[in-house]
Amino acid sequence: MASEARSVLRANGGRPGHIFNLGHGVLPETDPAILERLVDLVHRDGHAVEP
Repeated sequence: MASEARSVLRANGGRPGHIFNLGHGVLPETDPAILERLVDLVHRDGHAVEP
């Protein structure tokens, strides 16, 4: 999850205003803890990832 999320952030190239979208949504069986970690990662690393 972390490497894919960082790949999306790198593809954005650090441009401000990027909305990290979950696409078609989240499956009901998805562990909420994974989503919490994803949100934390995007908030923490979203502005710092180099292209």
